[in-house]
Amino acid sequence: MSGGEILQLGAIAVAGTFCALTLRRQTPELALLLALVTGGLLLWRSREALESALSLFRELADLAGLSQEIISPLIKTVGIALLVRIASQLCRDGGMGTVAVFLELAGSLAALVTVTPLLRAVLDIVEELL
Repeated sequence: MSGGEILQLGAIAVAGTFCALTLRRQTPELALLLALVTGGLLLWRSREALESALSLFRELADLAGLSQEIISPLIKTVGIALLVRIASQLCRDGGMGTVAVFLELAGSLAALVTVTPLLRAVLDIVEELL
């Protein structure tokens, strides 16, 4: 990502935040919706950087001789963590802190289930060494 693209993302974030804060007094629901749309726009504009990072991560895994069976759960777990963090913060901003806590718990369980094949592979390697 270039400096100009980062500057554009910052401008979008500031403008969205300013508009949401202005709306929050009269219609908090619309302010939350605007925050969600602004976040979605920021993620959409960042997709090339994400694709580039994933490509580099896969290339490094290939160079290290790691299979996709090991790398895939790791990438999915990071994705789960990021999505749960964003969604739980939106819940908190909407005044639903309890829902955010339950979402974080569900996300932790989903991440644990997703990373299970990786843990199994580590156990297999340890058994071979013993």
